[in-house]
Amino acid sequence: MHRLFALEGPNSDHYRRTRETARALTVDRIRECRHDDDLQRCEAMLVEASAGWLYGLDRAFNRAERGALLVEVRNRRHLIAIGRDAPKAKGPKLDPRYLPDDALDRLIQSHADVATVDRLRHERERRAIERGG
Repeated sequence: MHRLFALEGPNSDHYRRTRETARALTVDRIRECRHDDDLQRCEAMLVEASAGWLYGLDRAFNRAERGALLVEVRNRRHLIAIGRDAPKAKGPKLDPRYLPDDALDRLIQSHADVATVDRLRHERERRAIERGG
């Protein structure tokens, strides 16, 4: 992209090629990237998009699109930094099956949501039946 921006001229074909090259950057391609140095360069280009290039990323993407790409780049860099290949799978925040018995009893006594307490009680009963035979 930097090479294309350096060759700027008042040529609609050049603008089209620049736009097509820039639009090749998608959220899916960012998610596939495994190299932090590439993501770092991409982040810098997105941050400096409206820095005054005659025809830069600010023309290829609108502000909302640049923002979405920037968020994805930063999230991907964070995942790489902590050693993950993909984000955690979404799921229930409180899964009673994985709670230890003492935490289960404590939550039954103190949790404010009645539906959650019912789920916790059900899990406690299931464990008691499982242990009893």
